[in-house]
Amino acid sequence: MTPQGLFVTIVAVCLIDGFISPMLPVVWHLHPVWMPEMMPSTRETIFYGASLIVSTATLLLSAVPGAIGERLGVSLVSAMWIWLGTAGLLVLSGLR
Repeated sequence: MTPQGLFVTIVAVCLIDGFISPMLPVVWHLHPVWMPEMMPSTRETIFYGASLIVSTATLLLSAVPGAIGERLGVSLVSAMWIWLGTAGLLVLSGLR
């Protein structure tokens, strides 16, 4: 698989985690902190924003082992597979 295809897969896995993560209710209840007052405080906008925050956090958190692997001399494609595996593990934590 090409690096571009791997990256699209990683982003898709992280978006799925944004919907099923156990951190979603935590971010949901903290919406007065991160949501601007000019936005309507409807359930839909809060869920959309919380889901994006969790997805972005998953993307960044799962990239750390891949970056460490790349720093240690692993090839780019192998580091991206590590990134995908870590993102998959975070999704599995949301499925239980």
